[in-house]
Amino acid sequence: MSTGFEPFSVPGAQIVHGNEFPYGLRVKSTNKDIPIEDSVNAITSLSESGQLSQLLQKHGAVVISGIGHPSADSFAKLINAAEKGRGSYPFVQIGLAGKRNVVGENVWTANEGPPDRRFYQHNEYSRYTRFPANIHFYCEKRADEGGATPIAHSALVFGKVQEAVPELVENIRQRGLAMKMAFRSPGNEGKGNEFNWAGEYSFGQEFQPDDDLATRKAKVEVQVRKLTEHFKWDEDDSLELTQFIPGIRRAPDSGRPVWFNGLVGRFGMTRDIGALDPPYIGRDGMTYLPCDYGDGTTIPREYLERLEEVISKLEVHLTLDEGDILLVDNFQASHGRMPWKGDRRILVSMWDGQTPIQAF
Repeated sequence: MSTGFEPFSVPGAQIVHGNEFPYGLRVKSTNKDIPIEDSVNAITSLSESGQLSQLLQKHGAVVISGIGHPSADSFAKLINAAEKGRGSYPFVQIGLAGKRNVVGENVWTANEGPPDRRFYQHNEYSRYTRFPANIHFYCEKRADEGGATPIAHSALVFGKVQEAVPELVENIRQRGLAMKMAFRSPGNEGKGNEFNWAGEYSFGQEFQPDDDLATRKAKVEVQVRKLTEHFKWDEDDSLELTQFIPGIRRAPDSGRPVWFNGLVGRFGMTRDIGALDPPYIGRDGMTYLPCDYGDGTTIPREYLERLEEVISKLEVHLTLDEGDILLVDNFQASHGRMPWKGDRRILVSMWDGQTPIQAF
């Protein structure tokens, strides 16, 4: 039996720089009940031929529909075939500030924060000095209500933000951004977004069961320095760090400037949780430090409010069916999460490629 893919129009897709965003592919087969192995073979061929890389470079995001067989094992087989087939390698997470669990080879649950919490647009780990080239999403269980995955094209975002908030763009170009974060000590987390510096994908990668506090903190510092030299320990053993990033980068293939900083994602969440003002502690009990310009000056709140307004209007809201995959070029497309009711399970996989992204 022959299995391949055929294009389809994704509802709500935009035309960005002459290309569909996102691009849609649907499984096509002479077999009515398509075995998962057939889909794995088809995506392997798509990847090894170079077509998958070409589609991601051109469109920024690709939805693959009609695979079926929703499970973590199915996603692991599909995504490892897709990425290894084009020479990518798994992204190693350092500094995870959220809840994720491993459920398969190079597969995690998406952020397990409360279902009533919206996540605003952000390119994965774009607040950091290390980030994946690609992040891919998979719907294992569709929500009863809500739970869409909104995406936005980062080149389009840059252009519209430059038009609407030129002062913000110019200041970021000249000064960069200082992205500040706080990691609580183990046992002192809040509720609903529990994470600390000891997590395996935060800074606890090298911990041993018999390590004392001093040893653990020394091991944490080794990991932190892979991100930044700017950090400090507070009296309660919480960890604060600042990563300096350019905020605007250039897409490797097109050369276009892209909005790549996670600024609106941080602002939206911090506002919604009630932590915009000192002492920056949200209703969940966690600390949300503000992000500043790279020289330490404050970003006017009105700029951030206008930024959110602009980006929200550029979103494409995708509701994935069970078994669907959303492939995302992290350098070209940001993503978010809408609240939902009922059960919902989205899985993610992050990968690195050969071509780095540079500052604009």
